[in-house]
Amino acid sequence: MAALAAALSGCSVAPTRPDAVRLGDEDTVKAYLSKLINHEMRQGDVPGLSIALVDDQRVVWSQGFGYADQERRTPASAETIYRVGSISKLFTDMAALQLAEQGRLNVDLPVQTYLPNFSIKQRNGTATAITPRMLMTHHAGLPRDILKGFMTTAPEPFSHVVDQLRDEYADYPPGQTFSYSNLGITVLGSVVEQLSGEPFAARMQREVLLPMGMTHSAFETGVSSSALMAKGY
Repeated sequence: MAALAAALSGCSVAPTRPDAVRLGDEDTVKAYLSKLINHEMRQGDVPGLSIALVDDQRVVWSQGFGYADQERRTPASAETIYRVGSISKLFTDMAALQLAEQGRLNVDLPVQTYLPNFSIKQRNGTATAITPRMLMTHHAGLPRDILKGFMTTAPEPFSHVVDQLRDEYADYPPGQTFSYSNLGITVLGSVVEQLSGEPFAARMQREVLLPMGMTHSAFETGVSSSALMAKGY
């Protein structure tokens, strides 16, 4: 019993951080981080995790911990694919700024310039224009989400959100308040799709992801069928 208690207490104690690490001593960093990651995963009940440690343009260390699929006992690896959620917003912004760089998008003109069917009611009775810059910086005053169809196995095209917004009210006057909004980036994605004249996912793959060498990343739901895709928990 004493041995068991000691073992259990050892699992709950975070590893001791090295007093000093010599420049270039990657082995010490890897050993400490491996212990720390396993400790934090136990504490947070995290099934799987992958890490990449980067120094400038060089991947110093990449490794998986735990499982990508617990039921099948599939280990997480450096190649495991995860859903990145809101990190994708930065890629959508990048696609919009590419169009701005090409002179096809002015980030300070009203969104209606590019999406004539875009509109949302404003409670103060004014009609302040919403611009792509406001969408990218979460200053458009749009609601955070529309929950209709938010959790479904057969989602409608994201561009349908623009039509749903006509019957909604803005939460704040545009341009005045920072308010995080998934809807804002959804509208921006519709602008990218409209201006590029091709499906959003295809545009992102060709102009953003592939030029950066991100050959295992995608905005299409089909990537979830990849053998490298982690199961959601």
